[in-house]
Amino acid sequence: MRRIITSFARSMLPLWIAGFVLGILPMGMYAQDEARFINPEFEVKLFDNTIVRAGDIKGRIAVIDFWATWCKPCLAEVPDYNDFYRDYKDTGVVFLALAIDSGKEEKVLETAKRYNMEYPAGAPSKKEIRTIGKIRAFPTTWIIGPEGKIVREFVGVVSGKQEAIREIVDQLLAGNAP
Repeated sequence: MRRIITSFARSMLPLWIAGFVLGILPMGMYAQDEARFINPEFEVKLFDNTIVRAGDIKGRIAVIDFWATWCKPCLAEVPDYNDFYRDYKDTGVVFLALAIDSGKEEKVLETAKRYNMEYPAGAPSKKEIRTIGKIRAFPTTWIIGPEGKIVREFVGVVSGKQEAIREIVDQLLAGNAP
């Protein structure tokens, strides 16, 4: 009996490893079977007390970074996003960083200051999170086109992500769909 169980366990090992990798470790960009749009009820308050609604984004290009204070890869992206924000803020591109699953707003604001975030950021309430939708992993970044469509979603640590974001945003600014 023990030999049967051991043999079965060995034969299932590749499936268990695949399940672990696919289920636990984000694999980058997820394919989207159908078009996804920003929720028309999307509404979040930023640290500067600005309220950003779906209507404020519609007609514009937006990049939204979903991060967490405990997520080291999220925090490692801050310098790149500071550069992105400086390079694109005068083009009309909306850039937001929203901390999810990170505790109280004060803790999130303290982390944002400690990491020198130069761009608009906030810590959505549970009610506001419901207007966002499901975030599968951190970091997650959405690029939203002018019609409100999420044209690309990056989930997890993705090699070349910053360059890809710039390329897609440049295409959208030029009026081309990626």
